[in-house]
Amino acid sequence: MHNTAHPSVGLERPPSRLPVLDDFNALCCLLVIMIHVMSLGITDADPTSWQGAVVFVPWLLSRCAVPGFLFSGGMKMGLELARDTLSPYGPYILRRAKKVYFPYLFWTLFYYLCFLPIGYVRGSLAELGNYLWFGSLSAQFYYVLVVMQLYLLRPLWRQLVRRVGWLAGCAGALVVMLAALWLQGAAARALPWFAPYQGKLFITYLFYWVAGLYAGYLRPERPAPTRRLWAILGSGLVVLTYLGLCYLEFSAGVVFFNLELMKPLSNLLSIYLLMELCAALKNCGPLLRRFLNWLYQASLFVFFVHCLVLTYATAILQKLGVHSLSLLLIGRLVAAYLGSFLLYWLWNRLRQTIHPR
Repeated sequence: MHNTAHPSVGLERPPSRLPVLDDFNALCCLLVIMIHVMSLGITDADPTSWQGAVVFVPWLLSRCAVPGFLFSGGMKMGLELARDTLSPYGPYILRRAKKVYFPYLFWTLFYYLCFLPIGYVRGSLAELGNYLWFGSLSAQFYYVLVVMQLYLLRPLWRQLVRRVGWLAGCAGALVVMLAALWLQGAAARALPWFAPYQGKLFITYLFYWVAGLYAGYLRPERPAPTRRLWAILGSGLVVLTYLGLCYLEFSAGVVFFNLELMKPLSNLLSIYLLMELCAALKNCGPLLRRFLNWLYQASLFVFFVHCLVLTYATAILQKLGVHSLSLLLIGRLVAAYLGSFLLYWLWNRLRQTIHPR
């Protein structure tokens, strides 16, 4: 990646978006579902058993999804910041709020009402307000609060990419993020009122957003095929090494060093590998292209609804007497993927019936 004073010099007009990012976001949505499907196994499976390995490996590999979402979001903003004209700040924030924050408010209220009959919530305005403020009613909601903080700071990101080189910017963001991870834990232990904010502040994920900003703003050219092959192999080796060390720590309690220091590198390389996969899918056949486009269109709805499907599916299976971890995980897997996307299809058909094009 190279640095330049203005990336649009010598270019006709920087694009406002890249279609490959749609596929990337769709695949990240599938990975987020896997995280939540396997979360039950992480807490209940025997770490030393084959079942523990079957649960742990896809769960850990999927954890790059949230950093991936943030990288993609930063890249989209970087593409916009590289353009000669920038949309006004107020309308931009309103569009972002309509896209993600207002749906978050709706889905939090919807989840709350759905959780009342099964006793997951007490039923009070104070409790609902607490869930809305902290994004803690469902596992995926905190992401909306984090990304809205990043959207609100667009003027800061504009100054960053224009005045600071990419290497210094990314290195600084990494240092701030690692420091924030440590300080937030210490603050949560010392200050009980701060505990609900842990993991909900944008600095917790700063490195991934900033790396995406520069990737979109500078738009580096892809390396030649031979160099790209070596980059893919090297990235895969690092990710597998991180996976192996994490599994040893999970299954045998073997600790080599603080793996949190290796985690950002593994996540970034996982994002790179996923981007390469999406680039390879760019010229896929028409049937697969239609499926990927549909997957992207469904991704936001599925992102919000899948944890509700998981909660009810698990509760129903347990009421039916299904307590085997393997059967519960299979049921959760089917419900989360097939059930969530079926609900999107039904919702989309209803929407088209009410408002035909």
